[in-house]
Amino acid sequence: MNRLPPLNALVAFRAVMETGSLVSAAQKLAITASAVSHRLKALEDHLGLELFERRSRAVFPTAAAYRYASEIAEAFDRISTATRTIEAVGNRDTLSIHCSSSFASNWLLRRLRSFTAHNSEITVTVSSSGSDQNIEGGLYDLVFTRQSNTPEEFQEISLGREKFRPLISPELLDNLGYPKKPNELLKLPIIRSEGATVSWETWLSEAGVPNPIVNEMMVFENAALSLDAAEKGFGIVLESNLLSAEAETAGRLVPIFPEYQRDGREHKLMWREKRGAEPKIRSFRDWFENQLRYDFVDEETYEPVAALVD
Repeated sequence: MNRLPPLNALVAFRAVMETGSLVSAAQKLAITASAVSHRLKALEDHLGLELFERRSRAVFPTAAAYRYASEIAEAFDRISTATRTIEAVGNRDTLSIHCSSSFASNWLLRRLRSFTAHNSEITVTVSSSGSDQNIEGGLYDLVFTRQSNTPEEFQEISLGREKFRPLISPELLDNLGYPKKPNELLKLPIIRSEGATVSWETWLSEAGVPNPIVNEMMVFENAALSLDAAEKGFGIVLESNLLSAEAETAGRLVPIFPEYQRDGREHKLMWREKRGAEPKIRSFRDWFENQLRYDFVDEETYEPVAALVD
């Protein structure tokens, strides 16, 4: 049974909740107040509950009405966004990608121009809001994720397992001097990245420091901010080599005690198997597999350069 209520009833309901009256809602929708009232009644009949108290030709939302309005607001916003997008791009193909904000800043966006330069007929949208689980609901075409299990009916390409080791700017390292043992890192200004899947305590313990007590100088919620702070010389950070590769290649960050690097999670690109043959998804997959062999993309030619060393 289809449990979706009539769309015109939902539109009328939302208009009343936004404007506060039948008359104002009617003016907004260019219909009569009586028509708005009938649509509200149809919605209440469909839901089997009362959304408004009616007093002297006025309506007053119930607690259920406020709750329902809040729940359906996101759906209306998504319809509005989709409408603006299709109006803007017309018949252009749109490829929607979800990833974390740090992955977008430190890996994807540094390379994406090489894809758009060779696929100008595709409009790429990148989102970092919400959960990467949304791929199962069909909200995105592709998802970059670190979740361990790939859902049924999905395929993946692995970006590899990230490696964590301390990173510091060359200037700060020159000022402080290279530490001789891992426990000496506790005397340095430490940056904690809350998004890291390996903690300072875990890394130090496995590097031979018993029961380390870490007094971080700065704490950031994600890798992008943490790496940026480290590049600016605020301190030493423990972060993923996948996200720091471009900064390391450019010499803005250098690793300390790389022999103690610790495995983090596996990054991967996922898509629904039945959609794998779609031209836009196939094009991105081919591009992505080519990118795995390189550190970054030349900003003038958009071509990948500096092959990674195994």
